[in-house]
Amino acid sequence: MADPILILAWLVLAHVMADFVFQTGSIAHAKSSHGTRALGGLVGHGLIVTACLVPVGLAFGGPGWWFAVVVGVSHVVIDRTKVVLTRRAAATALREAHERHEGPQPAEHLGRAWTPLPAALFLADQIAHLAVIGVAWTALLANASLQPGWVDAVNRAVGGRDPAAVHHIVSVAVVLLTLLIVNVRAASLFVGILVRPVEAGVDGEHRWGGRVTPLAPPAQSGPATGAPNARATARWSIRVGPIDARVTAEPEVANTPATPAASSAVPAPLGVSARVGSTIGVLERILIVVFVLTGTDVAIGFVVAAKTLARFRLLDDRDFAEYYLLGTLASVSAAIVTALVGRAALGVLLA
Repeated sequence: MADPILILAWLVLAHVMADFVFQTGSIAHAKSSHGTRALGGLVGHGLIVTACLVPVGLAFGGPGWWFAVVVGVSHVVIDRTKVVLTRRAAATALREAHERHEGPQPAEHLGRAWTPLPAALFLADQIAHLAVIGVAWTALLANASLQPGWVDAVNRAVGGRDPAAVHHIVSVAVVLLTLLIVNVRAASLFVGILVRPVEAGVDGEHRWGGRVTPLAPPAQSGPATGAPNARATARWSIRVGPIDARVTAEPEVANTPATPAASSAVPAPLGVSARVGSTIGVLERILIVVFVLTGTDVAIGFVVAAKTLARFRLLDDRDFAEYYLLGTLASVSAAIVTALVGRAALGVLLA
């Protein structure tokens, strides 16, 4: 009988690989859209999840294949539910911001329509996936036997090596790889969703509730340009951190030609400062995980202090201070929680 903790660790690794390594940006955007594109994105992602669980089918036979199907289908349902709820939460936040007559904030602020619900839904989505894995494992795999062919293949791969040593090496590798993916990819997405303003925009404009605020003054139309004002249907998309969730079409709004600086159909890419900040966050979490796993937790304070010193003068701006503290606390919390879980798993596996 295989070590149940090691099997669960492998299943968690398969999940994070499917969600944060093999899921491309185009698939994530497709899942958040409507109609056939959303269906294609969800089915494509579901197939990726199922493909990552093929070794489970090979190892356990029938129960393993059923496990892969149950997890793959439930993954699609959970993801779609999260998309719908995230879209509603963002739309509600935008509407409330408009009712307060508040406009957009500059970069590195939480924004007037900020809401924690999308980040909470991101966490709930991941907890739901892990819960399904745990329940399906209990029902289908906990008492299932490994296939003789799989056992023979593993024995051939191990060869004459000490099985206990191989078990320890594999256990450490699985846990460390999972921690790396979670803190590099998953935690970055979580922090990004939490601290980015909820905004809606297209063609260089930002929409807060029902009001359109151009990012740059519109170009004057007239005989010289031959570009009179026209009425058109604009389709807006809500942006929640790095996730785009398309919402309703805006009927019959005035369409004024914009200057070249303001005419962009897609959001501008992250600037150098944002990319550096994201990289700092990743390094911060990796260091914290190392400190927790090695029992040098006291050093975590030095990492946070060094990061804060670099932004000390900017903290006089209350809006920036809230943005910075929220992101830092979320990043540090994610690293500490995942490191503690990893340390507990290693303690059981290496006992």
